[in-house]
Amino acid sequence: MISIVPLQQVLLDEVMKLSVADDQIPYVGHIEELIRASFTKPDETQWVICRNNFPVGFYILDAAYARNYSFCPEGSIGLRSFFVDVNHQGKGIAKKALEHILKNYVQSSLHHSRTAELYLTVNCRNTLAYEIYIAVGFVDTKELYLGGAAGPQHIMRARGSVV
Repeated sequence: MISIVPLQQVLLDEVMKLSVADDQIPYVGHIEELIRASFTKPDETQWVICRNNFPVGFYILDAAYARNYSFCPEGSIGLRSFFVDVNHQGKGIAKKALEHILKNYVQSSLHHSRTAELYLTVNCRNTLAYEIYIAVGFVDTKELYLGGAAGPQHIMRARGSVV
């Protein structure tokens, strides 16, 4: 069973052990650096993807995304640093987690009368991730973000109407 919980101190040691394959590091980075940087930003929340109550993935929701990226409309949220641990990839966890994120984010947003849009960027070379995002309801805006360290990135969004 897949669940998503806020990152808490009790999970931190296990979450810090998560990693991606070497060829995915340019797209995601290292978990220690992601968490350390995110903890300093009050507009970011850190989330843990669990399988049978054990951490297998991680992501950040960034409420300041629109302030930092001109392609993101005010009020939208950024989905950042999404990944599933290398030892748990290929099991459908990413897809199930993204479906869960979209369903719960949209329901929460609509309940609080906020926009129900999530934005993300995915490297143009990361075709597997791109296909998963499309499969769960993200739409390619057909624009590229050119400020990524690993090269051009597709700008994608998901709205409440697609979930």
